[in-house]
Amino acid sequence: MNRRSFTIGFGALVAGACARRAPESTLSSSQRRSVRGDLVFITRDGCVNTPDMLLNLDDSLRGLGLALDYEVIDLGKLPKTDPRTGYPTPTVLYRNRDLFDMPAPVPPYPEPS
Repeated sequence: MNRRSFTIGFGALVAGACARRAPESTLSSSQRRSVRGDLVFITRDGCVNTPDMLLNLDDSLRGLGLALDYEVIDLGKLPKTDPRTGYPTPTVLYRNRDLFDMPAPVPPYPEPS
């Protein structure tokens, strides 16, 4: 997926949740709206797509004037009963929903691939 498509998709998802913001040039990193608690990046050791997805996510957040304070979760460190273990990696969850509208996994959760 290219960066433009990712930015458009992510922007459409969070546009309704973002308050009116000042132009990016006037925002310092400490003034940017936090996404902590709303945005989760799920990955695992050895996931070859993680670096590109992280770059795309960071670029998208900067473009929207949002802070880069999302949570990064290692899938391998989650308990087997955690529903997030059913998502493929990398996955971005916004308010517990997959960024690309993948349905929430249901037990039994598949093994990571």
